[in-house]
Amino acid sequence: MLYSHLHFLLPLLSFSPIVASAPSLSPRVCGTVLSPSNFYQIYEEPQFINQTSGLGPFYPSGEFSFATLQEANNVNERDLIASFKNVPCPPQGRGPYELEFNFIPDSRYRASGNTRIDVFAINGDLPRFTYPDGSVSEIPTWATTNEQTGSLIGTFTLPTGAAAQSPAVIPINSFVCKPTINLRFSITNDSPAAGSVNYFSGPTAGLRIRYGC
Repeated sequence: MLYSHLHFLLPLLSFSPIVASAPSLSPRVCGTVLSPSNFYQIYEEPQFINQTSGLGPFYPSGEFSFATLQEANNVNERDLIASFKNVPCPPQGRGPYELEFNFIPDSRYRASGNTRIDVFAINGDLPRFTYPDGSVSEIPTWATTNEQTGSLIGTFTLPTGAAAQSPAVIPINSFVCKPTINLRFSITNDSPAAGSVNYFSGPTAGLRIRYGC
């Protein structure tokens, strides 16, 4: 298994929400792109509700595993947390700021069933754990992140079948810039179908923010 588990029980936190604007309907090829700083997996299953797994980076590629799933009838979900750090907001950078998924065909890509994904804002910083030596790590879990999950800011579908053989830039939404942007990705539960995706996201492919167009 690719993931290493960290087991902690964290206090519930509350923060102010990110503000999303109207979605961009067409992919762009201008500006600058920024990849996430980290990915985490959180678990709905009761025995794992206070656990998290880091989904990379895997070396030497520096890629992360963009992975989320749910079983049939919307149970045992495993959601993805993506964190963008040091986003260059004005005046260092300029808008518009857009979230997109740069899908490049990859033989390692795995998808089944429902591959439609909801994207939610996470309000504020991710929960943290302080170790005895004073070092601090982000440790989001299902239990703590539920309290911070805000509004739905977009929905997109990753390709399957023949469509997965062609590259595509999938626009998700535009938003107001903040220096740190934390997002939650979940297989949509508007149908009882099971679904899962696992895509290697890195500097040239996968989830990213585009700005400065």
